[in-house]
Amino acid sequence: MESREFRVRLPSDVAPNQYAAIVHAVAGVLDAAGVVAGSSISVDHYATDEDLNHGFDRFSAEYPWSDR
Repeated sequence: MESREFRVRLPSDVAPNQYAAIVHAVAGVLDAAGVVAGSSISVDHYATDEDLNHGFDRFSAEYPWSDR
């Protein structure tokens, strides 16, 4: 199956917590659009698991998961 792609370029001075918040917000948008199951998100080589996990914890605490 052929896939579609879009790319987001951020300023180089985006802090790790901002980067993680953006990545997880994009995941939320994919979920809201109903396409998260067939999608993937690639991050740059500066992103660490620790930063992304911390960002996810902060993001998920305020995301309306139970509103479905």
